[in-house]
Amino acid sequence: MNIARCNVKFFFVATICMVFQSVYVFTSHNASRYFPFLERPEEYVRRGRSHISPSVFFSKASTAFKRGGGNTGIPELWGNYDLRDVIKSLEIVTGAGFTNPIVEERGPNDEWIDKSIKYKVEGKVKARGLIVNYRQELFHGFSIGASLPVMHVNTNDRFTFVQEDSAYELQNLRDGEVLQLDRIRRKVHADLGLKGGDWEQTGVGDLDVTIQYNKIWDHPWVLRSIDLSMMTGLVVPMGSNSDTRYPSSVSFMGNGHWTWYLDNVTEFELKQDWKLGCMLGFMYQFDNTRQLRIPTYQEPAIFSALLADVDIDRGVTFKVSPYFCAQNLTDGVNFHLRYTYLRHNEDRWADKRQNPTTDSYLQLSPGDVIFTDALTQEDISSNISAKKSLTRWRSHYITLQFSYDSKEAACNWILDPTIYLTYDYLMNGNGVCKTHQLAVGVELHF
Repeated sequence: MNIARCNVKFFFVATICMVFQSVYVFTSHNASRYFPFLERPEEYVRRGRSHISPSVFFSKASTAFKRGGGNTGIPELWGNYDLRDVIKSLEIVTGAGFTNPIVEERGPNDEWIDKSIKYKVEGKVKARGLIVNYRQELFHGFSIGASLPVMHVNTNDRFTFVQEDSAYELQNLRDGEVLQLDRIRRKVHADLGLKGGDWEQTGVGDLDVTIQYNKIWDHPWVLRSIDLSMMTGLVVPMGSNSDTRYPSSVSFMGNGHWTWYLDNVTEFELKQDWKLGCMLGFMYQFDNTRQLRIPTYQEPAIFSALLADVDIDRGVTFKVSPYFCAQNLTDGVNFHLRYTYLRHNEDRWADKRQNPTTDSYLQLSPGDVIFTDALTQEDISSNISAKKSLTRWRSHYITLQFSYDSKEAACNWILDPTIYLTYDYLMNGNGVCKTHQLAVGVELHF
């Protein structure tokens, strides 16, 4: 192949990159239902080459898969919004000085008081940023690496009154009454210290440091090669956390948790440039205590009036990711198809306050009165179980990637760049944000 032909291909791929201005999901381990950040198998199967890989990324979500099937709003991953429950939370925390905003607006005997008032809460999550991933080969198959992203995240939320799901007394409201009800909701949020509108944050994500061992067997049995890679590492929490003042806010990555992970990739080269592999792994996140909103009873945590030091014991996240790769289809052009299954087990919350003056949902006792009825042990246990189940999620991703390997194309470019374009599509899930990501990046080898 002549140099002119290589330069034409390089210009074509570079043009695609500039048009999209967005990117590949970088190699970082992250147990987040908002930004999955799937790892590339190419980062594991190195074959003795060190590299640095800068890339930019763009991700977007406007809905989520709810638990049990169907779609839901992104903020509703924390539970369904009932204004009655939110007002009750504010009453419990405020105490004797509290006046129900419905009473202020409509009087002490109004039929809306303590009635179910359901709202649909929708939102969007957008992110874009840059990451630099570095991998250094050492000796005898060992290598070390690190990656660190810089991100800009924007979120918002939107509330819509759902008359048909609310109490009978709030069905068939006139337009003026719907506006009055929304004014009451905004007053409640102001009393909670919540802010509406967009939430924006720019900063670094979590630092991922790793060590890897790689072993290759050439021409075993009827195969061309078998590549076995083992990787373990630590994710250091450096990224921004969710903001208790903004219900729509999300953490950049691990939400303040240190993470240890272990991955295994086995790749079989069936015949020249045809490869079949599978990635297996899990992530364990260490406990972390920080101030969060914690429910007093049934309200979603992000809309609770109670702020407390909460210790979160995160569930283990498992990963299974088989893939197929066809390399050098034509003059250095490669195609990669991958399926990724992620499963995150339930988190455990613990209220760490000493001598609390207001009980959280974890501290309620049989006989406590919420609204007009005394709670039973079954009421308390089922509520705790329901809250815990909201922290469990799973996702099913399909990844398509095209890359251009200048070395395979015999272009003789400096640092042997490999340019890649990747799209991650969330085809199904449960309790997870419907985030799709488009990515472009370049690997520079040395």
